[in-house]
Amino acid sequence: MANYQTTDVNDDFTLRTKLNRALSHTKNEDIETRRKKNEDVKKLCKETELGPLFVCNIQNNTVLHLACYFKNFELANDLLDSMPESSLDLLLVKRNAWGSTVLHDASTSKHELGVVFLKKLFHRVPTLLAQRTNMGETALFQAIRYGKRNVYKLLIEEVRKLCNIYTGHDYLHYLRREDHTNVLHLAILTRRFDMALDIADKYPDLCDQPTYLKTTALQMLAGSPTAFRSGVTFGCLVDFGYNIVPTSEQGTHGEVGIIKKCMGFMLNRSCCKFPMIEKVREMKKGHEDALELAKILIRRDKSWEHTQLPRAAVTPATNIQNNVNNEIASQTIVISDDHRWGETPLLLAARSGCIEVVREILEMYPEAVDHLNENQENVLHVAIMNRNIDIFDLIRETRPSTSRGLLRAINKQDNSILHLVGCKPANLGEFSDYREMKSPAVQLSEELTLLEKLENICPEFLKNHRNRDNLTARELFAKANNDLHDRAKTWLKSTAENCTVVIILMTTVAFAAAYTVPGGPDDRTGLPILLGQPLFIVFTITDVLSLGFGLTAVVVFLTILTSPYRMKDFQRSLPQKLLLGFTLLFLSVSMMMVAFAATIVLTINARQRWTKITLYIVAIFPVLIFMLSYIPFYKELIGALSYWLKKIHSSLPRISCRAPKHTDPTLSKSV
Repeated sequence: MANYQTTDVNDDFTLRTKLNRALSHTKNEDIETRRKKNEDVKKLCKETELGPLFVCNIQNNTVLHLACYFKNFELANDLLDSMPESSLDLLLVKRNAWGSTVLHDASTSKHELGVVFLKKLFHRVPTLLAQRTNMGETALFQAIRYGKRNVYKLLIEEVRKLCNIYTGHDYLHYLRREDHTNVLHLAILTRRFDMALDIADKYPDLCDQPTYLKTTALQMLAGSPTAFRSGVTFGCLVDFGYNIVPTSEQGTHGEVGIIKKCMGFMLNRSCCKFPMIEKVREMKKGHEDALELAKILIRRDKSWEHTQLPRAAVTPATNIQNNVNNEIASQTIVISDDHRWGETPLLLAARSGCIEVVREILEMYPEAVDHLNENQENVLHVAIMNRNIDIFDLIRETRPSTSRGLLRAINKQDNSILHLVGCKPANLGEFSDYREMKSPAVQLSEELTLLEKLENICPEFLKNHRNRDNLTARELFAKANNDLHDRAKTWLKSTAENCTVVIILMTTVAFAAAYTVPGGPDDRTGLPILLGQPLFIVFTITDVLSLGFGLTAVVVFLTILTSPYRMKDFQRSLPQKLLLGFTLLFLSVSMMMVAFAATIVLTINARQRWTKITLYIVAIFPVLIFMLSYIPFYKELIGALSYWLKKIHSSLPRISCRAPKHTDPTLSKSV
């Protein structure tokens, strides 16, 4: 008996080995070899009673599972046709280790033969669509997760037919997991916004249904900044392509120039397809679908209504005694029972930086601007804490009367909006990952500029307001940014020292070039041979300018090295000096490039040896690379000082065309 069982085990093992070898295929396998392997699989399936439902590996995948997994739907269709009617019920119980049926694996492919296979399955085993995995997912979840649009359309139509035929069927059984995550939630999480739009249109009841964590579809969308245009950063070329590429046959719409519209029309009608253009088109279509979905969800979702009750009126504290009184008063405050819903979509959008969602919510529900989170923070607080200044400016522009009250509000820790500038965005969770990394000096400069900007906007009494730690906004800022201050100091010193070394080397070259003029001197007179050439004058002027700019830049960087590096110096003084130093450095490099170019042309005209010309050309490349490497940082530095440039511009005198009013001298004397 034992020998008989051993023989059966060995036979099963041998059969599994042969089946796995026949089912697997290489990438460049020819059609004839594939067909031969398919015939081998069919013959091997006839050797077992289970046939195509024979288990092949430790994950409990059957032959039919693996055929669908390897997208060999020609074989899968033949195996399904070979199954008798009596064994079709086994398709409902034959599952792999994850609880997936054959239908689940077949739903992960958009192959045309795969769609034919799915239709055969529905025809022969209609109830297979209702089967769930160990996670409680039907095959419709699989199609959405892997972005198979044609399979999704087929499955969603079959669900509708089944619910119409069998009146006792609940459509939520197909569209929702046991943890209340539905297909709309999954479509948003996997960025399948075209499917999400279709689901929201066919099943509007899903729009306001939360998960077991009490998170609705709108809250998920509001916490996904990369789903919208504002959350994605492009280069110049991709940004230009994004603006001109149409997403429909009608072409580019909106406020776009006539040239961009023409280019978009040509791209739409062109027979050639460029991979980069198609990728940008798909991304733009996804952003448009996400915005359209947000509009639908905002109309139907009611999670924005769940907010915290405001605190009692709190007097801004300027000393520790008032602070203690406020703490005692805050202990008697009653909070709304809706805390289980978390933050409203407006606050989530303000936290993640989805300015499109913020704009749509405020247009539809203006009263949502007053909503608070558990920490008694309003939308302006959240925007400032996460450094989403665009959202802060949007609310102040569109709701000027309401924003005055929001600016005066205080959270549970008695922190005003000025105190929240001291909160580091890097410590505020996953949303900080979307921010662009910048140098410490630029970060500190931006933080100081933001603090001063808010001080100019907020009421005067908030400057001296103290929180529960008895700290004013400036004191909290200095304490929270002490480490950033040290890193900015170290970075600025290192940058100034390195730039000083580079400039000294460049000025040495420029100084030496003044005495080794191109063409050399005349042996009789000692004057340069090419003195009468116009390009020689260009060489002389640019070489002197390069030397002058370089020496001036050395002086500027030396003033940076000898600076006391106080916190307030990083707001204006040091960034301006660094900007001036880099400007002089770039001018010095540019003049040196012009001098090199003039030397090359002079040398070619003088018919000198080509070895010298080659050396001059090669010498230009380090200069070019140096300039291109520092241009992004230069732009970043200018961006940090843009606020001060605007402030200087606003303080400049304006020319008035109106004549001054003449006053009565007798009245002025009496006054």
